[in-house]
Amino acid sequence: MFSRWGAFVYRRRRFVLLVMLVLAAAASPLAAGTAEQLSSGGWLDPKSESAAVADRLEAEFGGSRTAFIAVIRSDDSAADARSTAFQAAIAETVAPLADDERVAEITGYAETGDDRFISIDGDAAYIVIGLDMTEDESVEVVDAIGDQLAPPAGYSLGLTGFGPIQKDSAELSEQDLQRAEVVSLPIAAIVLILVFASIVAAGMPLLVAGLAIPTSLAIINLVARQAEMSIYVLNIATMLGLALAIDYSLFITSRFREELARGRTVEQAVTIAIGTAGKAVLFSGVAVAIGLSGLLWFDASALSSIGLGGAIVVLTSVIFSLTFLPAVLGMLGPKVNALSVRSLRRRVGVLGDEPTARHSRWERVAHAVMRRPFAVLVPVLAVLFIAGSPFFRLQQGVPDATVYPAGVPSRDAWVALTTEFRAGETNPIAIVLDTTAEATDPASIEAVMTYAAAVAELEGIDRVEGPFTIADPASGALLDADQVAQLYAAPVGTLPPQLEAAVTALRDAYIRGSTVRLDAISPLPPTTPDGTAVVPRVRGVDAGEGIDGVMVGGTAAVAEDFLAAQNEKLPWAVGTTLLASALILFLLFGSVFIPLKAVVMTLLSLSASFGALVWIFQEGNLHEFLGFEPLGFTIAGNPIIMFAVLIGLSMDYEVLLLSRIQESYRRTGDNTKAVAEGLAKTAGVITGAAMVMVVVFSAFALADVVTIKSIGVGMALAVLLDATVVRVLLVPATMRLLGEWNWWAPGILGRLAERLGFSHVEDEGEDAPAASAAGTATTPA
Repeated sequence: MFSRWGAFVYRRRRFVLLVMLVLAAAASPLAAGTAEQLSSGGWLDPKSESAAVADRLEAEFGGSRTAFIAVIRSDDSAADARSTAFQAAIAETVAPLADDERVAEITGYAETGDDRFISIDGDAAYIVIGLDMTEDESVEVVDAIGDQLAPPAGYSLGLTGFGPIQKDSAELSEQDLQRAEVVSLPIAAIVLILVFASIVAAGMPLLVAGLAIPTSLAIINLVARQAEMSIYVLNIATMLGLALAIDYSLFITSRFREELARGRTVEQAVTIAIGTAGKAVLFSGVAVAIGLSGLLWFDASALSSIGLGGAIVVLTSVIFSLTFLPAVLGMLGPKVNALSVRSLRRRVGVLGDEPTARHSRWERVAHAVMRRPFAVLVPVLAVLFIAGSPFFRLQQGVPDATVYPAGVPSRDAWVALTTEFRAGETNPIAIVLDTTAEATDPASIEAVMTYAAAVAELEGIDRVEGPFTIADPASGALLDADQVAQLYAAPVGTLPPQLEAAVTALRDAYIRGSTVRLDAISPLPPTTPDGTAVVPRVRGVDAGEGIDGVMVGGTAAVAEDFLAAQNEKLPWAVGTTLLASALILFLLFGSVFIPLKAVVMTLLSLSASFGALVWIFQEGNLHEFLGFEPLGFTIAGNPIIMFAVLIGLSMDYEVLLLSRIQESYRRTGDNTKAVAEGLAKTAGVITGAAMVMVVVFSAFALADVVTIKSIGVGMALAVLLDATVVRVLLVPATMRLLGEWNWWAPGILGRLAERLGFSHVEDEGEDAPAASAAGTATTPA
């Protein structure tokens, strides 16, 4: 089937080339605007309790739909933010917004007299600029609103909130992307030149990547117009596109040149290359896409959109590798070897050996490993287990603006808001209560105050604010339930004006019929492990009589619900991904043990990279060298994102290596010889492909955003281990121990694989007698 496709593309090569070029050209304008369609949000699980609370607060309590927060400070550190002069400066700053129809309200110390708007040191204040628009729409007006906020001389202003953070996030992602491309592409080009010893051949993978990535981003742009997609899709899709498009093209181009060197015609070389390497590329791509599709189990778009975007870029890379590339190779023919640099390659050593010498060396390595498989297997496994042990100390938290580097305006304002002002004031835990009677009924007031007192006693809660938190004007002591009930029952005009205004304001802010809102103030950062741990405690408080229902929301609850949903879906995502990957390998090789071995080997290589993720980014080791501030936790979602990507990438090399081993085994029937020959024939290509991937992923380790930096470092390490330790040491050792069982499948499964035909080895261009092993897999003697 694959050989027939290769022959078809060769015969229609000019038409195929033209179609793919037109497709890529049409995609370029859309690709350029992809970042604008992506979101820095996506951590809200739409089916969670916190999402329901957010919907209720918006529907029942109204107010602006989103807001910007402006932090204003005086250049004079001794200034008093409560002073008339300071508040006049704030009024002058926001005055231009009075006639702006997009602004619904402005709230601060001047409007409320609430000290929560004043910093702990008293030298700064913040105001909330409520906007009558959605969060996504607010991104478009950041500059328009910000340009109107001009503080008077002697004052400075920082703007934060969803819109400013989203805008800065998109700009940072594009900067990180450009930096990674500038660093990785030249190095990848050098590696490819050393692998191919030809500038023309080295240009093929880069050309495919240059067409596949914009096309992928254009498709992502269209999808993002219909569904929320994370801003991190931009970086991860480009990272994967560069790595996979180059790797897949490298595999096919290498096989094409190998067949030309055997004296094949151009048509035969294209046909065989697609029939062998092309088949491996398709199955590898499907395995990677399946791995990424495991993220679709998660409801939060921060994870599911990365799975969808990654699957798009993988399949696009496969399509260009199986269409555009063979068409170009068919047109170039032997000219693919033009502009040779063999003399340069010989000078650099490892990649520069002649093919015969290189094969001989790798065969010696394989035979050395297979002579003493246990002596290799035991210490290697021990090292991998030790390297992965820090993962047992994993603690996850949802990222906020602190993942961005210092100097980013919205990040600096956010940090000031969370560190200089009273902890928890800007991100309280929102509690929605449904009382049995009207909220202002004496029994309801007592029930709510009893519940609030219980919550206030919890570890991690400073106090609880609500409609019934009223202090005696004379003594400052809080009123009890009976006193509060009397205030709310008092006829209009019978209370002192100041007290009546306070009660009215509390009623408007916190009560809607029989619904009461409470704000639980926690000093802990809401998205950290300590901050999210408070939420289950609050949810565990007994509501008592007089309260029909309790719902808990707010930033900390959003983070807690995200982590809970992630943990709930994690076994399904991991299990289905591993099962699907194993099924792909079974269909390709017709064996039961090869898929099982591949899954185990992959998990071992992943364990070391996960351990490094915790050791470096959670515990802060090497933070000065890598240029980031430790968060004290691992960013939620990163481990499962890395798993989804790497489970597929590891199959990439597994498929290529085992395809060549199977070709040899079917031809000779000698398992040991087949392993050594397969390793020798693929080690150079796998080494070159791995070097390209490591270069690409390492370039993303230069990112300013810790989320992308940690993924880049973790995946670079995982690929390096997978292509060296796993493929060169563990695979030969385990295949030697399994022997003939490597290719065994029980009768019914063996016949199924034969009937489907995917495990058939297509013409590889070698005239060797078929061994008895070439038939249907049977039980080894």
